[in-house]
Amino acid sequence: MTRKMKRTKVLASMALVTVMTLFSGISAFAADADGVKASIADIIKYQNSDGGWKKEYKKNSGDWARSTIDNNATYTEIKRLAEDYKKTSSNKSKEACMKGINFLLNMQYENGGWPQIAGKAKDKYHMYITYNDDAMINVMYTLDGIANKSGDFSWVDDETAQRCAASVAKGVDCILKTQYRDNGKLTAWGQQHNEETLAPAEARAYEVPSLSSKESVPIVKFLQTREQTPEIKQSINAAMAWFSQTKLTGIKVEKIRDADGKNVIDAIVVADPNAPALWARFYELGTNRPIFVGRDGIVKYNLAEIEQERRAGYSWYGSWPANNLNVK
Repeated sequence: MTRKMKRTKVLASMALVTVMTLFSGISAFAADADGVKASIADIIKYQNSDGGWKKEYKKNSGDWARSTIDNNATYTEIKRLAEDYKKTSSNKSKEACMKGINFLLNMQYENGGWPQIAGKAKDKYHMYITYNDDAMINVMYTLDGIANKSGDFSWVDDETAQRCAASVAKGVDCILKTQYRDNGKLTAWGQQHNEETLAPAEARAYEVPSLSSKESVPIVKFLQTREQTPEIKQSINAAMAWFSQTKLTGIKVEKIRDADGKNVIDAIVVADPNAPALWARFYELGTNRPIFVGRDGIVKYNLAEIEQERRAGYSWYGSWPANNLNVK
């Protein structure tokens, strides 16, 4: 989620047994600078009984001991297994892949959304419909690939493909229903939405209910791949108008680094009339004012007003709509 975890770097010169020891506890998507990934054997070994995967394979307690779609977990394992089956015809890979696909289908709420983790969670936000870090959208891209039997999923049976197509259609319906209406006017989406009310919801203390420009961009991009029904066109056009309305000009963000120049230790906003457009990560519901929140959970309207650790440790501004949707 924004909740991305640091990965242990493994030197290429290390012996294979050492490498295996280091990465056997992380999820299959994880790769270091040398491209080391979890083995197919470990993916199969650490698959949970429900068919999903933890984002850290050896985590055995708390919410993160459950299967999740956070940090690319589960749908990446499914793709790795499909690729392996296509190459090797390994029945073990096929069975694990199918079990993973069925997990994603079973994990989906009746309203079409996907939670961050499977089952009841101690932290309520793990059960919210999760757009954060593109989790739900990446699940939908995966299922769409299976539905179309594309690439490494060419071997999937017709029934599974049809179930995946129906699941994606439900997901699109959820996207349309969760798009926030401001006095009846469609706008954008939050990082996560309550699975019952469908309203934007809170997560960690500094992630209050709001509209997220970053998370809304991949949602729009996915909608652009769908058949352009009147409802989908309306949704896309409204979101694009919202991006144009909320862009920020005349400022830039300067990152302050440590003496070695490696780590960001602070971020400040400075005036620059020639700077390209920026967007705040979060916008206040009802006002569209950029908001910034520290670990105390108190909303501020100026980045400088929250603590240094949060200023430096989170992406409060970005050019996501400009880079991905050509919003200028």
